[in-house]
Amino acid sequence: MAPRIATYIAVFAALVVMTVLELLIFGQPLPRIVVDLSIVGLAGGKALLIALFFQHLAYEPRSLSYLAVLGVGGVVAFLILSVYSIVGVL
Repeated sequence: MAPRIATYIAVFAALVVMTVLELLIFGQPLPRIVVDLSIVGLAGGKALLIALFFQHLAYEPRSLSYLAVLGVGGVVAFLILSVYSIVGVL
């Protein structure tokens, strides 16, 4: 089943909201690790939305979707590890 225009508009609105949240979090006087993890988490969520809807993985067989989500999860894990490495936790 092909997605409707309303689906694309809702996903686009969610991406805009997540981007605004990233900008708002960046300007807050929070601990750096909280800011970094929040931004990485939001970026991962945006990547997942783009993969699922704009690359049509939500409408593919589940096995292919699991493989794509595994790849996105790996990228997010490496981003989190790189943040820890820059901050000096690990």
